[in-house]
Amino acid sequence: MTVFKTKRLFLRYANQHDAAILLTLVNQVNFKKYIGDKAIYTLSDAKNYIEQSFIATHKHQGFGPYIITLHSGEVVGIVGFYKRTVLQLPDVGFALLAHHEKNGYIFEAAKTLLQNRHTLGIDRVSAIASENNKASQSVLLKLGFKKVGKAVISDDKTAIDIYGY
Repeated sequence: MTVFKTKRLFLRYANQHDAAILLTLVNQVNFKKYIGDKAIYTLSDAKNYIEQSFIATHKHQGFGPYIITLHSGEVVGIVGFYKRTVLQLPDVGFALLAHHEKNGYIFEAAKTLLQNRHTLGIDRVSAIASENNKASQSVLLKLGFKKVGKAVISDDKTAIDIYGY
């Protein structure tokens, strides 16, 4: 089901049919480098992740991640709002399949999500990015985010940059 539409993209809810492509996405080198290893190694793991991190999140919070597709239906990545216990505000997050990078899809999808955040009950929003993830930092700055500080939110004690919108 399409939730948001842009000139080139649809943002839709995830379903179990997305497991294979999600498995590919979360096991890309850059996903693991900048976002982390989600311990999703099988189709079964991916289906569980979709149920817990996509479907249940929307049901319980009223927002969460969406699948980004081209109008043709081809999946290009994910974008969404996340509520992390270590952050005061929901944060916008995104990931793209490597062969779809540098086409402006993340900017387009995240911009639409930010413009429609009030319909999801979200007023203020933040974002996070690894200190060395220049591509994500560039997208966040282009969207109008400003770097406001640093935090450690993972077990590996790596500092990340925090952005306000």
